[in-house]
Amino acid sequence: MCDGCGLVGDGAGPTHPYMLSSPECWARYGELLATGAAGQLGVDAYAVQHPGVPERRAVQSVGAHLVSLCAALERDWPPGRAIPLIRTAVDLDPGWVWLDPQLPLGTITVADVVAVDDWHGRSALVRSWAEEMWEAHASHHELVRSWLDTVLTSESTDH
Repeated sequence: MCDGCGLVGDGAGPTHPYMLSSPECWARYGELLATGAAGQLGVDAYAVQHPGVPERRAVQSVGAHLVSLCAALERDWPPGRAIPLIRTAVDLDPGWVWLDPQLPLGTITVADVVAVDDWHGRSALVRSWAEEMWEAHASHHELVRSWLDTVLTSESTDH
């Protein structure tokens, strides 16, 4: 069973180096990426649903992907601005701290998303998944918003 999302599955295989995912879950994520239907919301949702353990890479990953979710879901940022935002956030380090998750996170898994055959249905489920992951971190919203504001302030002073 996947520690991050609770996906039940047997099997051996590779997993992510610092995200908490089962081999089955990691393989399904690869399938989703191969379809091109994950988009940035899907990447962010998967990353925050599988936070790992309190170590630097996992702390940065969850923080940066939550910043991206906040920008997209609360401030209507276009997906094309997410990667530069994430890079700036990681380079800047706006004060990342470990956000202790209550695992498993959410009810939607990557397997649910992969199982949807049509593009529009899959896109809608990815959006729901991202919203569910953002809400799963509701107790940290103010902190994440402050990280986003720090990153945006840094970007505006760099230009």
